[in-house]
Amino acid sequence: MRRLPGTSVGLAAAAALLWSSAAMAEPEIGVVIQQDYSGAIGTRTAGQPEDLIYFQTLFAEERVDTSEAASTSLQFLDETSLYVGSRSTVVLDRFIYDPTTQNGEAAINFTKGAFRFITGNIKSKEAVNLNTPTASMVIRGTHLLIFVLADGTSEINVLEGAIALTPCESTEAQLVNAGQAITITPSCDSARSAARPDTRQAGLVPQWPTDLAAVQEIAPAAGEDDDDDDDEIYDNEEGGKSHERDGPDKRGNDG
Repeated sequence: MRRLPGTSVGLAAAAALLWSSAAMAEPEIGVVIQQDYSGAIGTRTAGQPEDLIYFQTLFAEERVDTSEAASTSLQFLDETSLYVGSRSTVVLDRFIYDPTTQNGEAAINFTKGAFRFITGNIKSKEAVNLNTPTASMVIRGTHLLIFVLADGTSEINVLEGAIALTPCESTEAQLVNAGQAITITPSCDSARSAARPDTRQAGLVPQWPTDLAAVQEIAPAAGEDDDDDDDEIYDNEEGGKSHERDGPDKRGNDG
């Protein structure tokens, strides 16, 4: 797989030390690689919200939130990269990596937002699980653009590699190859289309496509409690979780 140019943060040594402590609660799993801080917040399971400044350590089970003007870029132990756009929430469940064998496992939950995901050196890619409110994915050496809307609608664009995607509670995975996109609605219907054009010329951090960002509608994400306050505004100082203000129902597809 062709690798994108990027900043290597030299995590191999840290990975070797962390492999032996993988069973520990909240092990270190990576760092922030975006040099210019724009407001992204990280919240550990039993910790206070913290600014995700350059080279800030990331931990298992940490939640990352961005407001309307914020973004961040993360790199994990095997140099897998996750670029997080505005109005996004992602939970970094776990990332375990042994640099000696290049084996490991990972789980990342994309709650809502815009994301670019590029796999790194991990060989056991079938053990890397990516989840949204309406889909679960197993990667096969992959470069993805992911958009998760407020109602749980998930659009996954495969730019390189492939994924095996399972909609909702289905037991049958669907293969999605490079150049293809798939959209899963809250009712678990799926539709395919051509993948969106790669936006690397505008930067690696993904921007909301016009047809998604332009629709002003608030809806609770699939699986979230109904008593969530949809009008809550993200507060950087308090580290509150943002609620989507620009989420549409779904992207139109021609199949």
